[in-house]
Amino acid sequence: MILKLLKTLMIIVFLQLGVGLCSPVIAAPYMSSSYYGLMDGENGQLILSRNANEPRPVASTTKILTAIVVLDYADLSEVATVSEKAAHTPQYAIGLKAGQKLEIRELLKASLVKSANDAAVVLAEHVAGDERFFAHLMNKKAFLLGASQTHFENSSGLPSRDHLSTVYDLALLGRYALTIPEIAELVKSRQIEFRHPSYREPLILNNTNTLLESYPGANGIKTGTTNAAGKCLVASAQRNGRQLIAVTLHAANRQADCARLLDYGFHETRQITILAKEETFKEIPSHGGQLIPIVPERDVVLWIGEGTPNIEKRVYMDYQIKIPVKKGTRVGSVSIFADNKHVESVPLLVGADINSHENKIENWLRNFLSRLKES
Repeated sequence: MILKLLKTLMIIVFLQLGVGLCSPVIAAPYMSSSYYGLMDGENGQLILSRNANEPRPVASTTKILTAIVVLDYADLSEVATVSEKAAHTPQYAIGLKAGQKLEIRELLKASLVKSANDAAVVLAEHVAGDERFFAHLMNKKAFLLGASQTHFENSSGLPSRDHLSTVYDLALLGRYALTIPEIAELVKSRQIEFRHPSYREPLILNNTNTLLESYPGANGIKTGTTNAAGKCLVASAQRNGRQLIAVTLHAANRQADCARLLDYGFHETRQITILAKEETFKEIPSHGGQLIPIVPERDVVLWIGEGTPNIEKRVYMDYQIKIPVKKGTRVGSVSIFADNKHVESVPLLVGADINSHENKIENWLRNFLSRLKES
């Protein structure tokens, strides 16, 4: 009898453990850095982060924004001349000499792939005439892209007291950079030919981002290293059509940190629906008493992993809707925020044709059925 009871108890314990195994707790990955973040490439949601809004030195990851601004103002075939200032830019430099001429495409190769500081200065001077004014253009562009805590003082990322950005801002800039074909092509290249004006034959430049060689699906973006910034990396990878951006600053092992973040995003996160276009978002009473259904124009989904983000819906709409009104009429919008970061905004539409001539019985019946459904 006792033996049977023990067997039964063991089976119950086993089944309880089995249930637990079917619903594992998703743990955030170990990181060597205290400043990191993982962003979804489609909607810009910050999925996982730590100290993502703290301004810090970011070294040569600066050159992501340098390339963005250059392509706003210059064509790849334009020719730039190396100034004395650019020729004496501190390391790392590609060894450009004053008076030499290079196409913009070659300078972008040296800046993004090999992280050449002198090439970045030549680009800045070609676009703006002066590197400090170019930095002003960089800061304006960063603000327009939502990277509001970024303030750069040069085009290379060389140390300067007020040359700062954040994990979140760098992820935003990296995400935007990948939408520019010329940049996306360069940052995914493991090596590339560079036509140096001091050599007859092209040089082979190896990308400083070694994650491109070790991580399946890796396609960018930029490394950075100084004493103040430490080892930094803005990395990206794409698998099964999903793009992720990982950022780590002042890391002991930047490649491993970003690989863990990307693994976490690809394997340990799932989507939840925040808004569904088939479902009524809210109902607004008209002057005639009819309830007007309001629906989102499209579905909105967010990614969750270790924990559910703090989700906020901010509604902007006209509550004085005149009838009759047609289905699909835009009456406002809803902005979705996850952990205080804007993810996306969606138009709000009237969900059905509303006529002004409906009789009171029809109106009462619709309202009654609507309230019955809610209860």
